[in-house]
Amino acid sequence: MGDALMAAPARPARVAVASVIQETNTFSPRATTLDDFTAQGLWTGAEADRCSRGTNTEIAGALTALAGAGAEPVPLLRAWAMSGGTLTGDAFAVLRGLLVDGLAAARADAALLCLHGALVADGEPAADAALVEAARAVLGPDRPLVVTHDLHANVTARIVAAADAVLGFHTYPHVDQGDTGRRGAALVLRALAGERLGTVLAKRPMLVPAESQAVADPPMRRLRELADAATGGDVLDVSLFPVQPWLDVPELGFAVTVTHHGDPATARITAGEAAERIADAAWAGRSGFAVHPVPVDEAVRRITPAAGAGPLLLVQSADSPTAGATADDATVIGALLHDDRGLRVYATVVDAPAVAASRAAGTGGRVDIEVGATLDDRWSRPVRLAGTVRRTGAGPVLLTGASMTGQPVAIGGWASVDTGRGLVVLVTERPVPTFDPAGYRHAGLDPADADAVLVRSATMYRAGYQGCHRGAVLLDLPGASTPRFDYLRFERAPRPLYPIDEVP
Repeated sequence: MGDALMAAPARPARVAVASVIQETNTFSPRATTLDDFTAQGLWTGAEADRCSRGTNTEIAGALTALAGAGAEPVPLLRAWAMSGGTLTGDAFAVLRGLLVDGLAAARADAALLCLHGALVADGEPAADAALVEAARAVLGPDRPLVVTHDLHANVTARIVAAADAVLGFHTYPHVDQGDTGRRGAALVLRALAGERLGTVLAKRPMLVPAESQAVADPPMRRLRELADAATGGDVLDVSLFPVQPWLDVPELGFAVTVTHHGDPATARITAGEAAERIADAAWAGRSGFAVHPVPVDEAVRRITPAAGAGPLLLVQSADSPTAGATADDATVIGALLHDDRGLRVYATVVDAPAVAASRAAGTGGRVDIEVGATLDDRWSRPVRLAGTVRRTGAGPVLLTGASMTGQPVAIGGWASVDTGRGLVVLVTERPVPTFDPAGYRHAGLDPADADAVLVRSATMYRAGYQGCHRGAVLLDLPGASTPRFDYLRFERAPRPLYPIDEVP
């Protein structure tokens, strides 16, 4: 009888977890569609857990941490697309519907949303905020909602208002995606235990070249040190968001978030003071973020035989697919074709017609084709490429470096063309992730064998090529992801905006 009167044990807390990630570049001419998400894997329910497991991603870290803490994680959605242009309205409606419907069916006690923070859709310049607001409408005002962001997020007041807590990566190059998911899960569990959470936001009207945002280097290193020093007591997390600068949207700027707990009246004051202090430090050091790119011809002249020291990296960040550019600018390939020293160099370019012609010729066949400027012809012209098809193939690249470890990236069909003069060009239907050597190795091209390799990346390559290159040269080129903001035209961003404008 006594046993019958005992209260039933409390059930584990149900925590819904969803990930919708795409970094939009509003200067890219190519719209992002639902096909871009399905190509990389659009997973719902248990499939989102199964296919993400073991990867260095936010959703994998969150699901593992929640289960390990005794909660019941409820995976809703994992949608990831390569960075690109503005998301179509139809695609955004589908993704929002999957999130809302999944959350409504989950009967969750709380939710964790892993979002990039720089998603722009047709008619919605702050698409991540719209997703958070939609989730809040389903959850109601009392159930905890925590949001994780990429360090390049454009954090908005709308997100901070709709979420209990907002936090981001602490590293760039990004190697702490899984850890960020775990930190987000820990905040959800604290909120479920009764702690009151909040996040304050401070912003400054400045853009920072991605090439100078590495957290290990000044000025970012000093800002991260200030953030770490401010963490403790009521302050649970301090995140820096130097923002990806190829967004022409309202509320654009460098952000600092401080997440706190405890009595809102006192904790918010402490957190607000910390956020403003660190944002002031970023503003005071803004000139230290300047970069000094090198003309392409000069960079090519700097290539010398590697002699076992690893390749020189030619950094074409102005056409970086992980920053939303189309990766079809062949300017560097043209310069390499004019170099007659026979140096071993690997390069890439997106060109679907060139892939088709190369695959038609077959392994060992000869091609004489034009490559480049098939998607974005504003910055460059096609160049003629003649050579022998070394290999062809299809299928995703499995990332093996420190960032996004274990994640597959679809590149479509591909072919490697050997010019016979040392240069080998990997042509692909979709952008290949050259920030990770796996992008070349997938096609049988080991960067360790080259004197130089072309990487279409601003800073992520530092993690992928750590310890296996002898230097990097930043190229001075226009493009949708250029570090030279004077090449771009900002019309919707708040002005004045440093360094585009002189700001007192």
